[in-house]
Amino acid sequence: MKCRYPRLFEPLKVNKVTLKNRIISAPLGSNTDKSLSGIGMIIRGTSGSVDDSRMRLSPGPYCFADLFKAAKVREEVSVIRQRGAKAEFELCHCGQFAMVEEGDYAIGPVSFIREDGTEVRAMDEEMMNDIADKFAKSALDAKEYGFDGVLLHFGHGWLPAEFLSPYFNKRTDEYGGCFENRIKFPTMIVDRVRKAVGPDYMLDMRISGDEHIEGGMKIDEVAAFIKSIEDKIDMVHISCGVEVSNERKIYMSPTAYAPHKINAALAKVVKDQVKIPVAVVGGIMTPEEAEEILEDGCADVVVIGRQLIADPWWVKKAWEGRSEDIVPCIRCMNCYNPYQYRTEEEKKAHVGMNSVPCCSVNPRYLHEERVPDILPPAGEKKRVIVVGGGPAGMKAAITASERGHEVTLYEKESELGGQLICSEYDGSKQDLRRMKDYLITQLKKQKVKVHLNTKVDPELLKEENADCIILALGAYPAELPLPGKEKNQIFTCIEAYKHMDEIGKNAVIIGGGSIGCELGVDLARKGRNVTVLELGPVLNRTLNDIMKTALMTEMKKYPNLTAVTSINCREIKEHSVVAETSDGKQKEFPADTVIFAAGMKSRIDEANEFYGIVQDTNIIGDANRVGTVWNALEDGYYISANL
Repeated sequence: MKCRYPRLFEPLKVNKVTLKNRIISAPLGSNTDKSLSGIGMIIRGTSGSVDDSRMRLSPGPYCFADLFKAAKVREEVSVIRQRGAKAEFELCHCGQFAMVEEGDYAIGPVSFIREDGTEVRAMDEEMMNDIADKFAKSALDAKEYGFDGVLLHFGHGWLPAEFLSPYFNKRTDEYGGCFENRIKFPTMIVDRVRKAVGPDYMLDMRISGDEHIEGGMKIDEVAAFIKSIEDKIDMVHISCGVEVSNERKIYMSPTAYAPHKINAALAKVVKDQVKIPVAVVGGIMTPEEAEEILEDGCADVVVIGRQLIADPWWVKKAWEGRSEDIVPCIRCMNCYNPYQYRTEEEKKAHVGMNSVPCCSVNPRYLHEERVPDILPPAGEKKRVIVVGGGPAGMKAAITASERGHEVTLYEKESELGGQLICSEYDGSKQDLRRMKDYLITQLKKQKVKVHLNTKVDPELLKEENADCIILALGAYPAELPLPGKEKNQIFTCIEAYKHMDEIGKNAVIIGGGSIGCELGVDLARKGRNVTVLELGPVLNRTLNDIMKTALMTEMKKYPNLTAVTSINCREIKEHSVVAETSDGKQKEFPADTVIFAAGMKSRIDEANEFYGIVQDTNIIGDANRVGTVWNALEDGYYISANL
């Protein structure tokens, strides 16, 4: 079979290890599915912390601490290897950011008291030697338990990076100041690990090419550091950002508002200066993008992260030339565990659906034991009617058809997609657009009868002789009963995307949720003067913390975009909107166009009218409860999986 991505599926020799292809799984998520899909190497991460008996470490305790834990890790190695993937162990020490026991202290380049009151002590040479030896011991343990290599985590603001970075390292002795001094302790770690594991054992490193901090480590120094140790390591992985700050984490794990292939240019700077293989991570979503990185000489290997959570069979589908069948990651950051580095007080403060780790597009993620990869054929074939062609309806129709049911889908509009149609008009929604196109493609591949431009009522369905009715009618934008609406040009947030050219120079968006703020950014980018008015005290209330930070960062890029919170709209005038602040003062904002983005309303009442036609009637998605893409796809999947 001729491969569509020949560079991607070339073998690569790293020290004595040969990877079957140029694809590495980043250290996150479950390994079970990924290990079956033909990946070259899988990194076992996060709990691969350095063996530090004082527990100055995070994100997890040392996994070889006792026989029971070690046996579990050995089983993971076996799982990773079951289809020929190499297994690599990530070693991490969190330094000054470590979560420590009460009364204990963290360690780092300099002494200070953290915002949470924890003492951070500057490491002396005895501490440095101790930690370097513990890195070496941990690497040797990983080798003993069967890992094919070790990945030293020298990026994202962890301990070695704290010494490398002039932002963190303010020492005035021989371990701080100039570049040559700042690399001494990190080099000590590399030397000890290499001596412990021997010359023939694969030793990799992950490092931030740019910390995205003013005064932080930049790519030229990163390349110089790698060049200085390239005789001791076998491969380097180029990432960026800092883990413990949301303002920098949005680069480390790029959100939907960031470009794809975010670190490719950084990796090329390193690759042009070193002889060892260079891997790159960050926003590599499709096989086409991965192949392009390799062809352009930016890197020798690609590291795929959250895209493998969205679709663990990414590699298999790429090998088979079925890129259109890969479930797109929408980079919503819901899979990122928000509790991982928080204190107990912070954990208690973050509750609600926006704090629950999940995958918006993969219902199996974190539920692999109870959700099968391939659903069994239905024992009894049924006639299924789906009303609504948004993400919930399409997912329900696809899943029901995959199980062998006879499925008909009705959509009142002229195209499929529901609210995802907005992605066609906003370049920052490229990942949602890929999701919309994926669902439409999968629907076409199934034997689903699709009727567009068809408004369905209960009388029509009574004639269908259905066994099951799935109602995915969606939601509609709420409009506030403000006086003067007839005096100005009014759009709902959904309509606004389709009528961008008609929106005036000054636009007021009523509602500061994610829809209103995203629309505000898009309009500001197109040159409009935009004011977002939010009744509540905060913007983007329902987003998780990282997405909230990313969207606020986008908003700050545009001086022609203003957001006002704790303000209540009172009246619409011909060229303005009148609103009242929390202290009772009235303000007037110029507006040639007014856009309502004050939330969505479920079509539950309309959906309820369909009960009584058949016993098996189900309401899913926004029609049942206004939610997210995650809620819509989860509803669609589970309702049809259990027909």
